Amino acid sequence: MLKRNLIGLFGIVALWGAAVPLFDIPAYLLPGPWAVLQSLIFHFQRSALAWHIYVTLTEILGGFLLGAAVGVVSAILFSRSPLLLRLSTPLILLLQTTPKIAIAPLLLLWLGLGAAPKIVLVAIVTFFPVMTAMLSGIVYMNKSYADLAGVLRLSAWQRFRHIELPAAIPTLFAGATVATTLAMTAAVIGELMGANKGIGFLLANGQENADAATVIGMVILLSFMGWAFFALLDYGRRRMEDRYL
Repeated sequence: MLKRNLIGLFGIVALWGAAVPLFDIPAYLLPGPWAVLQSLIFHFQRSALAWHIYVTLTEILGGFLLGAAVGVVSAILFSRSPLLLRLSTPLILLLQTTPKIAIAPLLLLWLGLGAAPKIVLVAIVTFFPVMTAMLSGIVYMNKSYADLAGVLRLSAWQRFRHIELPAAIPTLFAGATVATTLAMTAAVIGELMGANKGIGFLLANGQENADAATVIGMVILLSFMGWAFFALLDYGRRRMEDRYL
């Protein structure tokens, strides 16, 4: 699988490198792969790119873990209290349907230009897909399992550990996979709206300076980070399924 992905990646880069001189595309519109690589090397050497990557990763991971944890706990509470779900649904839907680019300035106003508003924004976009996926897994699990839990008089923890969690694993990781893409987007939006560090900050600088090589380089970095998150989640899913299913 990895080998095929690498072959496809090298093929895309080769086509990109051939298309630029073939169609005489100006460098300010689409620089070639070598120019983008040189830009990345420059930023690693002169702009502390490794530090900016670390900052963005911290925001994404912190917000994702926070949003996922709140989403899982909320799903468990909602599955046990339909009234709580009905009361909370309007607020949840209002928060999720509001454009995140409109929430970002408010969070920056409240929390400043540091990592906090980005982490909160990532947590907001992560919460909903994780919560709905977990809730669906619990609510729509095989009813015979729920009956068995009643017959065995399992405690709430035993019911969750041995029945609800295994039933929810496939949907939970499906929701988490969707949440990773939203988390990447939210972190960059937060940095674009207001930041003095992070990949989004460098991307915004590249845009202001009409530096297409920097912009493309940052986009490529974000793509690889998203790829890494997807692979990590897929590994976690397989480990959880081996353990609980």
